[in-house]
This record gives sequence, C-alpha cells and structure tokens, in this order.
Amino acid sequence: MSGFGNRFTSWLKKQNAGLFFSILFILFSIFFLIVSFDYPYSTKFGIGPGFFPRWVSILAILVGVFYLISSVTKDKFIFGETFPDKQALKSVALVVIGIAVFILIANTTGFVIASSLLLFSIFIRQYNWWQSILLAIVVTVICFLIFKKGFSVPLPVNPWGF
Repeated sequence: MSGFGNRFTSWLKKQNAGLFFSILFILFSIFFLIVSFDYPYSTKFGIGPGFFPRWVSILAILVGVFYLISSVTKDKFIFGETFPDKQALKSVALVVIGIAVFILIANTTGFVIASSLLLFSIFIRQYNWWQSILLAIVVTVICFLIFKKGFSVPLPVNPWGF
C-alpha cells in the first residue's frame, strides 16, 4: 500500500496544479450559481437577494474558464513546485500557532496586547527585537483606533480599555 502512496505522490507532484485548481474553482462557482436560484432575482422594490450572487457566480465561472485555458496553454505550474519546503512549513506553523494563541488570549488581555504579541511573533523573524516591538505596537494601535474608534467595531478590551 505504501508503494501506491509513493507512486501517487510522485505522480501528483508532476501534475499541472493550475488545471486542478481551475476545475475546482469552476465547480465551486457552478454550485453557488445553482444555489443563487433559490433566491428571488428581483423584488417589487428592485433587485433581490439573488441578483448579486448570481452575477458574481457567472463572473467567477468566466474567470475560472479563462484561468483553465491559461493554465493549460501557457502559465503552467506544477504541484511539486508549489509545496513549501521545511523552513516555509515552519513559518506557516508559527503563524497558525500565533493566531490560535491570539484567539485564546484576546478576550482576557484585550485586542491591543494580544495583537501586539501576535505581530511581534511574526516581525521578530525579519527585524531586530526593538524594531519588532515598535512595529507591533504601532500597527496594533493604528488598527485599534481605526476599527474600535473609527468604525465602532466591538473589539475585546481589558480592564484598562485597550
């Protein structure tokens, strides 16, 4: 059985990823086009809830077809070239873990502290420690002010209000 798995993996890494993804995208768009017919296209007041999803689905199908043609004719990329190496997988895992920690601590520590820690964990790999701290705090405070104060989005806050 492992011989079959190795052969399948080897075969898959040689295939055109664009072809597979464009077909999946087209099928996904067709599904949403079909579902959009469950909603009325128009109402007595004008366009209905089915108008937007129907046209977006049609547009998505057309984009998928154009991408399918492009992926077969000129812009081929192979699955084997798209798989990340060990270092890239480590980076992705660290970001996922950081987001999970953010979700777990945001209600307790507040948005500013949780976001600063998340951004610091991301920035520290590219900048030195003081630049990472500064960037994390500045970006977080800007986002907090825009969403909490500007758009009145209910962000989690700690007892001190941030």
